[in-house]
Parts: sequence; structure tokens; C-alpha cells
Amino acid sequence: YPHLSPLNKESFDVGADIFAKFSAYIKTGPNNQYLETALLREFKRLDDYLNTPLPQEIDQNSTNNILISNRKFLDGNHLTLADCNLLPKLHVIKVAAKKFCNFDIPAQFTGVWRYLNNAYAMEEFSQTCPADIEIENTYVNVAGKKK
Repeated sequence: YPHLSPLNKESFDVGADIFAKFSAYIKTGPNNQYLETALLREFKRLDDYLNTPLPQEIDQNSTNNILISNRKFLDGNHLTLADCNLLPKLHVIKVAAKKFCNFDIPAQFTGVWRYLNNAYAMEEFSQTCPADIEIENTYVNVAGKKK
């Protein structure tokens, strides 16, 4: 069986707040700049982590320094439990935020897009994601509603 625990604790922690920020943002609709900025800040944090080489990517004996990681997932090139936790949330955010807030994950977050595209390329992920319409139907009564 594959080893599912990430080697780096940060791989579990990095996306911990992104869904909470999204939930607050979608409830108020697209006109809340403060909540959109908070969501973008979490995406930046995730992007920075994905683009920063992990210790196991750095060869201490090499003279070539890796400046930007090209790993596929949070903790390397294999899915871990951290990915199983975060990727479905990112998929929901991508679909629902676009539909109800006209929010796209900015293209400048190259690490996030690399991560998502690697996940979508895996049948285990792409074949188990809910259809966009299912996500939209789930959020139609939540989007833009203030408590």
C-alpha cells in the first residue's frame, strides 16, 4: 500500500483556512473586497508553499539550487492524506466562486494551478469529483446570503 502520511507537517497545515475564507466570501457575495482579499491571501500562502522546494527536493551535494519546486502535490509527487483533504475543497472553491462571485483563482498562482492540473490529470481525482452542476446546486441557497 502507498504511504499516505505526508513527510512535512506543513503539507497538512498550509490549506487549513482556505475553505473557511471561501465560505465567508461566498455567503456575502462578490462585493466584499475584505473577504475576497482574505481568500486571496490564503491562495497566496498555498501558492508560496507549492512553489517552495521541500527539503527532500534539495540535493545538498549539488551546486544547482532549485529555486522553484515542480512537485505535483503538497508533499511531493504522490498523493497523501493532505491532498485528499485539500483538493476536493479547492475544486468546490473553483466551481462555486466562479459561478456565484465571478471569482477565478488568479493565473499568477502557478503553484496552485500546477497542483490542480496534476490532480485533474489523475483519474482517481477527476472521476470522483462532483459535477459542476451538483456543486452549483449545493451553493445556490448559500451564495450571497448574509447571516
